[in-house]
Amino acid sequence: MMNKINFITGENYTLSELFSGERKIIIPDLQRDYCWGDEVHTKNKIELVSDFTTNLIQSFEQEQHNTLNLGLIYGYESLESHIQLCDGQQRITTLYLLIGMLNKKVEGNPFRKLLISDYEYLKDDKEPYLQYSIRESSLYFLSDLVCHFFIEEANDKENVKYVENIESAQWFFNDYKDDTSIQSMLRALKKMETILGDKTAEWCYEFGKFLTTQLTFMYYDMGNRKNGEETFVVINTTGEPLTATQNLKPLVIHADINKGYARTDADGHTSTIAIDWEEIETWFWKNRGNGNDTAEAGFDEFLRWVTMSYADKETLQQVLKQKTAHFPYEKIAFKKVYECWKVTQFLFNEWGNTIYPKKDFLSPKESEKAISQLDCFQLLPLMTYCLQWNVTEAKDRNLLRWYHFLHNIARKSDVGKAVNDLVYDAIEMVKSYQDVLELIENKKCLKISETILTDEERLKLTILKENIGDREAIEEAFWKAQNRDEIKSHHIWAGEIKPLIDWATAENGFHLDAFNGYLNMFDRLFEGNCEDNIDLVRRALLTRSLANYPIKQGNGFNFGWGWADWHQLIWENSEAFRKFFDDCIKNAETDLEAYLKSLCDEFPLKQDWAEFVHCPYLLEYCNTKHTICNDGKNHILVKDSWSKPFAVKNAHLLYSLGATWQNGNILFDEKYPQWRVWYYPGQKGNCVVIENTERDVAIDVVCSVTECTITLFRRKTDKENIREYFSTICSTPEWEWNGERWEKMIDYKLDNGKVRDVLDELIGRIEQMD
Repeated sequence: MMNKINFITGENYTLSELFSGERKIIIPDLQRDYCWGDEVHTKNKIELVSDFTTNLIQSFEQEQHNTLNLGLIYGYESLESHIQLCDGQQRITTLYLLIGMLNKKVEGNPFRKLLISDYEYLKDDKEPYLQYSIRESSLYFLSDLVCHFFIEEANDKENVKYVENIESAQWFFNDYKDDTSIQSMLRALKKMETILGDKTAEWCYEFGKFLTTQLTFMYYDMGNRKNGEETFVVINTTGEPLTATQNLKPLVIHADINKGYARTDADGHTSTIAIDWEEIETWFWKNRGNGNDTAEAGFDEFLRWVTMSYADKETLQQVLKQKTAHFPYEKIAFKKVYECWKVTQFLFNEWGNTIYPKKDFLSPKESEKAISQLDCFQLLPLMTYCLQWNVTEAKDRNLLRWYHFLHNIARKSDVGKAVNDLVYDAIEMVKSYQDVLELIENKKCLKISETILTDEERLKLTILKENIGDREAIEEAFWKAQNRDEIKSHHIWAGEIKPLIDWATAENGFHLDAFNGYLNMFDRLFEGNCEDNIDLVRRALLTRSLANYPIKQGNGFNFGWGWADWHQLIWENSEAFRKFFDDCIKNAETDLEAYLKSLCDEFPLKQDWAEFVHCPYLLEYCNTKHTICNDGKNHILVKDSWSKPFAVKNAHLLYSLGATWQNGNILFDEKYPQWRVWYYPGQKGNCVVIENTERDVAIDVVCSVTECTITLFRRKTDKENIREYFSTICSTPEWEWNGERWEKMIDYKLDNGKVRDVLDELIGRIEQMD
């Protein structure tokens, strides 16, 4: 089955086709919560999961070899391979959860690749095939559920065994308890766990195969979101259109809380709510974008910001989850709305920060409707700070400090998972403290989550307080190290720069010059996207005896590719990296590249990974720096993480014969112009073939660690003819006839020069034959 499937209206598809390749099946925000696990879901107060699962089991046991169609699913493709479901989400979600439970019951994770792709699980952000985009907590939960519950990994310390343990797991955040969909999923999983309780692993495996290959759905393509929304309305409201949002303007004008409103502008003119409302609306119209023709998307979103800024914690959490809000015009005075708008205008127009906030916030896309919870975690405290401390200067240093503090921690996964609990806390912090350093003492006794004020963040603030005279210089250095928006390789740090701080700290305290020295060396070694351009660094690091380097992944290794790989490697080998950086800094005064090459040149040939250190062409082939090693000894070079397998022994030999490679393609020079050179690409083979089709002559070269076997034969003739044809060339004792071909063993001990010399002589003699 191809990875790329273009779903066609009227065609049937299995679950193994839905959950495959680079596809994402997305439950969009227009959908309602998952509810099949709820006993109060239906009028008869019964849950649907038990009956649904039991009926599937009956079908399996009675007709397991027959195809079973489960009806229509409606959807549309927004981005390529991103299928947005308009109807069918309850069935699809329930089946996805059931596959996960079956995978957990069978050793070896046989259905793992139907839950999450290799790329997402091993390299990227661990996004499963099913994306529950109703709210961010649902998205994070499903990823955690797949990676730490459905998939059994011996080295996963966060894995839990039973459904009842999920809510006490380290990865289960408080926010998940308030998510209606998540709670319904947990109830559904509990029902499934009970039903599958007495089933054997073999039965579960066969049932899983039945679900993924015998169940089908007929797909109906809605074309776009507009049609999808209309279909959703028809299906879920019996054809009755959804009510439109009321026009707020007259309600705000006549609200009791706004009686007597009058504002005097800078020129002494008195302004009314109607005039000020028009001013705000005009500003959002001027800043419209993302396909919006009016100011409505931006204005509505701004009123949501205002609602959250003045809400209690519980209300704020509800608004964050729902991404919509009915503006409480009777509770929030328009004076506050106007003040919030002036602050918004300042932050977006005058503050001058080119990175944040983003102009797109002022006119959200129709598909998104609102900015994310993580953006609320940053933007709302900045707005509140400006209001609380009357900030009007674009160069206000404390505003910049709060921005960097919030922006850095917002990109940490723990904050993302618990963000619904943290937005209110962040707003309270900036209300209480003008200077971020005040968080250390916390004199107002705020409840500050350790997710926000981590040990590292506390350490950085303490260093700044202890070095108050150099505060701005140290801040700039820290912010530079944390800056991954403009410095690509700083994704490696992911905002967590404690190793750099530790290296720059001595008994007498923190040393800024040392910190900058280490950071500058990091920027020289880890440059840009850290792809082929840092292969020399990878090879040099192999000489430093780092723990878990190369990094073991599945049945192979990687030499540092994803940002997270490098991050973990540095943190696990902090002291070894410090020594490496010290040596690099010492030798950088002369020639850093020459020093790195000397590390490689002087590395003992008998050490582990020596061939990768001494032979740069091996890593050159692996465009994502991955190898496969099925037997623990013989490495297979691969393109991406699995394609175009290429045995290391083949690489050595072909390189000695003059081959080069670009993007996984083998290129040969004109060393043997009448001969075609190729190799077995399989993960088990390491045979190089040199063939002359005009002469009907083929040479196989198979290399082991110490020996190389050269086999000489013809394809279009019988055995006796082959024996006679090469009898003169193969007359010396080292040649043996094996009954089908001539063979010669070379004791080469990885010296491909010996093999090349033998081949040169052999091909020369063949070309002299009549």
